[in-house]
Amino acid sequence: MKRALLLTMGLLLGGCDDPLKTVELVEDPRVLGARVEVEGDAGRAAPAPGEHATVTLLVATPELEPSFGFALSACAAAPRQGARGRCAGPAFSQISAENGEQAPPRLELQVPGDLDPRGRVLVLGVVCPNGSPNADGSACDGPEPGTPVQLELELARDGDVNQNPELPEASVTFDGHAWPELRVVDGLCSGMGFPEVAAGSVHDVGVALAESDRDPLPRSSNLDPARESLQLSHFVSSGDITRAFESIAWNSDDLQRHVSWTAPTTPGLTRFWFVLRDFRGGGAFTSRAVCVQ
Repeated sequence: MKRALLLTMGLLLGGCDDPLKTVELVEDPRVLGARVEVEGDAGRAAPAPGEHATVTLLVATPELEPSFGFALSACAAAPRQGARGRCAGPAFSQISAENGEQAPPRLELQVPGDLDPRGRVLVLGVVCPNGSPNADGSACDGPEPGTPVQLELELARDGDVNQNPELPEASVTFDGHAWPELRVVDGLCSGMGFPEVAAGSVHDVGVALAESDRDPLPRSSNLDPARESLQLSHFVSSGDITRAFESIAWNSDDLQRHVSWTAPTTPGLTRFWFVLRDFRGGGAFTSRAVCVQ
């Protein structure tokens, strides 16, 4: 099975060869999101020419201790002529990691000082579950094709510096109660601090967003949006959640978002992943877990 991660201006598109599989259910390794952090200013997603930044990928798997390799590189983005991005020149940062060598997948990049701040940086690569990338980093060795990665991010420029949205611990609730992020465990999960629920029961999962998550945008006219729109994604390892994605329009005042989750009939630990993105390269992600009795 091949799933593609396409983050163009912060937009994540997930694909799956099997149309019967639900998008929100993580049944095999998947790249769900990315976060860019500028050195010395982790809240900023847009580096300026000459600055150093880190791109970290969120890889979700049913396994508690997954193993994978990856290859990532960054270059100046050429003008877009389709869904697949192209480099305008050679890569200026790159990394290749063998299976099990490094987790999570992360690329350190030094943005060249002579890049036009009106341009974009393109990050390309592949993540290889239970495998390693080939010599040129374009695919994975072995039978599994891996997950292609494409991330296009803005550079900081006068009057428009993209900040990351955030998902602080208190922003995610379970049945209206605080839901701390705990280290996941294998085997029996009862008494470990996770919310404990009955098999087949139905529950409310809430995410509270903040006004500060939507940066103001430059406007050439009053018809242009005054600030960013957002996309919130929810994924689970088991059970049934009502939807995977929802959009928060730039002019929406509804910042309290809720989905319904039905616990699976099989006891054990269910994992949840939440991804928030701003469509311009900014993103945040967090995870939680519930113990089904």
